[in-house]
Amino acid sequence: MAFVKHQDEDNRFCIACHLHREQYDAMVSAPPTTLAAAHHRARGAGHPERCFTCHSGEGLGGWSAVTLLSAWDAARWVAGDRHEPTGMRLPVSNQACLKCHDSDLRAQKRDEQKFHGIPDHRHKTLPCVSCHRTHDRGRRERRFLDDVNVRSQCQRCHRDLEES
Repeated sequence: MAFVKHQDEDNRFCIACHLHREQYDAMVSAPPTTLAAAHHRARGAGHPERCFTCHSGEGLGGWSAVTLLSAWDAARWVAGDRHEPTGMRLPVSNQACLKCHDSDLRAQKRDEQKFHGIPDHRHKTLPCVSCHRTHDRGRRERRFLDDVNVRSQCQRCHRDLEES
């Protein structure tokens, strides 16, 4: 496990099993075309440069689960089981986003045109990554929101929204 913890300092260790090279190249390229790339390029106090900054699990329980799963995956890889995972077994939680962005949300002014500016939405537990797509290409000025995903998330509560 200590080996895995040391290796996770290097994003290339993570992508050896978990990401396609294309996603990694997009993450480290300029200008940023994905949310992950925007975070990677931001650099500075509080900005992640490593996969593990967001994919680390939150709190002791989350960190332990991710670390054990990483060690298990590394052992399987060494044993010759080198298939690429098809999905995340431990999804990124809101706490992963809020450890850096909580103050941004608290500072959001009332604005009926923005999800986080609507007071009734303040206590919704919708996953951040259900609207803010992490590794899919998007536009920075739109905060990497995907209209199709956003609409489907809105329709979970607002069933009266028209399909368009």
